[in-house]
Amino acid sequence: MNWSAIRPLVAKDLKLFYRNRFFAFISIMGLVAYAAIYLAMPRSVDEVLGLGLYSPVLPVQIAQVLEEEEGEPLMIAESEDALQAAVLAGDISGGIALPEDIFEQFTGAGRPTVTIYLPSDAPDDLRDLMEVLVEAMVLVLSGDQLNFEVREEILGPDLVGQQIPLRDRMLPLFAIFVLMMETLGLASLIAEEIQTRTIQALLVTPMGVNEVIASKTIISVLMTFTQAALLMLIIGGFRQQPLIIAVTLLLGALLVTGIGFLMGAVGKDFLSVLGSGIPAIILLSIPAMGIAFPGLLTGWARLIPSHYLADSIHQVANFGAGWGQVWQNLVILLAVDVVLLWLGAAVLKRKFR
Repeated sequence: MNWSAIRPLVAKDLKLFYRNRFFAFISIMGLVAYAAIYLAMPRSVDEVLGLGLYSPVLPVQIAQVLEEEEGEPLMIAESEDALQAAVLAGDISGGIALPEDIFEQFTGAGRPTVTIYLPSDAPDDLRDLMEVLVEAMVLVLSGDQLNFEVREEILGPDLVGQQIPLRDRMLPLFAIFVLMMETLGLASLIAEEIQTRTIQALLVTPMGVNEVIASKTIISVLMTFTQAALLMLIIGGFRQQPLIIAVTLLLGALLVTGIGFLMGAVGKDFLSVLGSGIPAIILLSIPAMGIAFPGLLTGWARLIPSHYLADSIHQVANFGAGWGQVWQNLVILLAVDVVLLWLGAAVLKRKFR
């Protein structure tokens, strides 16, 4: 390996990358946009579930029953129309309206109709919660209580009162976007040099294929890691365990470098690289989307290598996890990096020759 020849190659690739106005623009603007989105998003989570109640009879007593079940104070509406208006205005998350003859129907073995008002975009979890609250309230009011006790045990960290804001759950997603956008530039550069036979011109000099691939690896890791680390520095991703975050980003840079080698080898020009790069970005961002929006994905997302990158960033940045909690993720990520880099280098060597 002729290391003295690698330095000018790295300088050449860096100059060529930023000579491409498109990738130079999206590198800078992407960094600014992600930081701006993060800083503009709410810093905390509103954990109060506002509910309203309309009850023509004994509204205060019934509200107390619901407050015992739900744990938050309720808004008592003066009329059913006022309750509907509060739900539509977004003042409360949902409302419960009781009929005037609810107690008469209880005594007469009737089935009172309790109306639940929800906004059109209410999540299914809220709908289920409202139904459970109404069932519990009806049991209490009818005097027919269930004969069992509930014992609550929290498995894992108790997040009551310290839910993670959406912007912090999106940290892995921002990191993956930055890493992959920089890799598109590398893949485009490789594809262009293959098509213009610049690589073949370099290989007639004392420089070998290994030096060319080493220079591409260095410039890719340098650019992707620097951009991702700079973003994390701006948005506070290094607040906890900065060394682990740095190692994770470095492994992520190696991951996308291997992918960039494969895209550059099969691509013929900028558009073809973009055509293969966009699906790659979408695929790699799937595990991070599952972290940003819990419950969206199932265990199959673990088959995507970026899962171990996203999960490590999430565990460390948001929960303060140490080496003992994320070492398995990092080992798997390193193994995938080695395989992708070896495969990408092998494909490039055949393409160069």
